[in-house]
Amino acid sequence: MKRRNFLGLGFATMAVTALQTVGSASIFSQHPKAFMATSGDAALKDAYGTTSVIKDDKAKLKLPDIAENGGAVPVTVSTSLDNAKSMTLIIDGNPHPLAVTWELSEGTIPKFSTRIKMRKTGNVRLVVEDANGKLHVATKQVKVTVGGCGG
Repeated sequence: MKRRNFLGLGFATMAVTALQTVGSASIFSQHPKAFMATSGDAALKDAYGTTSVIKDDKAKLKLPDIAENGGAVPVTVSTSLDNAKSMTLIIDGNPHPLAVTWELSEGTIPKFSTRIKMRKTGNVRLVVEDANGKLHVATKQVKVTVGGCGG
């Protein structure tokens, strides 16, 4: 690999990382109490101003029934709502349950896959906010055999 190509690739990687960091920081600054909450319901209240949710099939959550390693649990989240504004993942058994919030712009395909840490067996909730501010939720219990948050 030529030196110029290598340096260009390095700078491009740094730029993408910086943009991701700025985006994450702005979400945190909008809901700082939610990310520091110690219960899932408190995080939901701080992030959205309510704990009132609609349990339906609009929010879709894919997780294993049993996680052998709580330090890296694969999760896929999606929604069938065309007008979704945000998606939030809450892990009830963790010390700080609010794991991530995706703020969706128009035209975004609302489907994400990642890995999460789970301290112990518990419920994982996906909360999807629609254009009218209503919250749709999907919940799944995951059994953890080895905890990922020091447990």
